[in-house]
Amino acid sequence: MKALIFRETGEPDGVLKLAEIPTSPLAPGEALVRVLLSPINPSDLHMVRGRYGYQPELPASPGAEGVGIVEAVGPGVQGPIVGARVVFVHTWNTWRQQIVCPVDRLVPVPDRLDDPAAATAYTNPLTAWALTRSSHNLKEGDWLLQTAAASSVGKLVLQLAQQYRFKTINVIRRREQETIIRNLGGNEVICTADEDLRARLQELTAGKGVERAIDCVAGELGAEVARNLAPAGTMLMYGALSEKSNTTFC
Repeated sequence: MKALIFRETGEPDGVLKLAEIPTSPLAPGEALVRVLLSPINPSDLHMVRGRYGYQPELPASPGAEGVGIVEAVGPGVQGPIVGARVVFVHTWNTWRQQIVCPVDRLVPVPDRLDDPAAATAYTNPLTAWALTRSSHNLKEGDWLLQTAAASSVGKLVLQLAQQYRFKTINVIRRREQETIIRNLGGNEVICTADEDLRARLQELTAGKGVERAIDCVAGELGAEVARNLAPAGTMLMYGALSEKSNTTFC
C-alpha cells in the first residue's frame, strides 16, 4: 500500500515522502481499514517537525483521525463488520491507504454523516469541548477570549457558546472573517489588521483584563493576550499556528 512517510523530523515539504509499504498481518482483535479521508491538522505538521508532545517511533506516517471502510477483521472480532464505515479514535499513521488497528479504536459512522464531516469528527470537537467545558468549565454569563476565532475549533467554540450561554471575545486577523463570527453568535470581535488588541481589550474589560482565554496562535499574538490577562486570569494554549520555532506543545 502507499503511505506518506517521514524518516526524520523537519519541515513537511522536505521530509515527507510517498512510499510503498507492506500491510501488516491481522492479529486477534484487529481490523484492516481502507482509509477514505484523513484531514491535515496543525498537530500533524508539528509532529513531523518534532515539536508535538507525542512523537512516534520513526519511520512513521502523520495523521491522527479519519474515516474508512473495514476490509477485513482478525480472529475473534465480533464487530465492526466488514464493509462498515468507521472513524478512528486514538489511532496514529492515518495518512496511509490502509491501517491495521485494534477494533476498540474504531467507531461506526451514522449514514447521515458524510465522509468529510466524519473524518473531522474527533480532534477538533473534543478540543473545543475540553477547552470550554472541561478545563475552563464555562457557565452562563462567563466571558472567553479566543484567538483564530474563524478556525475550525473557533467555530465549534462559538456553537458551544450558544448552547451553554457563555460569551465570547473573538480575535481574527482579517476583517472579512467578522461575518462568520457574527453569524455564529460571537459577542465581540477584534480584528488585528485594523485594531489595536491591547486597547480594545482594555475597553471591553473596563481595564480589568481578560479572565479566561484560549490561544492556538502563540508567538506575539499569544504573548499579547497573556499580557492582558486579569490577575489570576487563565490562558490555555493548544496550538502554535504562528509556527515560532521555539514553541513546543501537546
